[in-house]
Amino acid sequence: MPHVENDGVKIYYDSYGEGVPIVFLHPFSTNGGIWYFQTFPFAQTNHVIVIDHRGHGRSDKPATGYSIMEHADDVVAVLDALKVDRAVFVGNSIGGMIAMQLNLDHPQRVIGNLILSSGTGLGEGMPPEAGAAFQNDYIGAFGGLLEGAVSARSKRERPEILAVMKAHFSVPSNFPKHVFDAATADPNGVFAWNIKDRLSSIQAPTLVVAGEEDLATTVANNQLLADNIPGAELRVIKDVGHFYQLERPSEFNELLRGFVARVAREASLVS
Repeated sequence: MPHVENDGVKIYYDSYGEGVPIVFLHPFSTNGGIWYFQTFPFAQTNHVIVIDHRGHGRSDKPATGYSIMEHADDVVAVLDALKVDRAVFVGNSIGGMIAMQLNLDHPQRVIGNLILSSGTGLGEGMPPEAGAAFQNDYIGAFGGLLEGAVSARSKRERPEILAVMKAHFSVPSNFPKHVFDAATADPNGVFAWNIKDRLSSIQAPTLVVAGEEDLATTVANNQLLADNIPGAELRVIKDVGHFYQLERPSEFNELLRGFVARVAREASLVS
């Protein structure tokens, strides 16, 4: 299986196709399989790279080392191994955070960003009882969070989405609790990471996409990104929650395909 090692941590990735590179970055607690409906359609026209973040899926799961910066460096290690100079980054939730950090630390590697249902400083104002709930009943608390992350329409029409998402974090081999504990305790981890005062430094073309019914990363969370990243555009999708790529894959793919074509033209990668 393809892995690259970064600072002693093995990172799993898949690589398919040829063309303008697209790197897919999955949400917290899941793995690259969440991009199933995108991987093979886009591999027909693009170089698709799907990564399991450290602590997830088939990548190593160290006891510590879960800052967003370390995740971003892992992505660069994969790009280097594949000899990919620049890519379009598509990040959902924590994947969007990793994409934004890449823009700050390695701007020369970025063609453009599609940031899906993400944010920064998400732990601000989180009541202490919320943290206690996760410690006392990790599976139940995370399941409750996901209930609010999937739209009512998707729960009716595609109930398997919620079941699949819950399965990801309830399978220890995919996302063990020590990873959750380490990532949430890290001073630059998923909830503590805050780049509000640096968003204006992101210069690559950026499309921010928010689900209107997403209670995990709200429209307001995503609006903040779009308002502060120069030139960024915000799309708010009705009847969709946190997982647009799963809830309405064909629609999401059409949006992404148009975005990739536009930024590739602007970067003079295609005619």
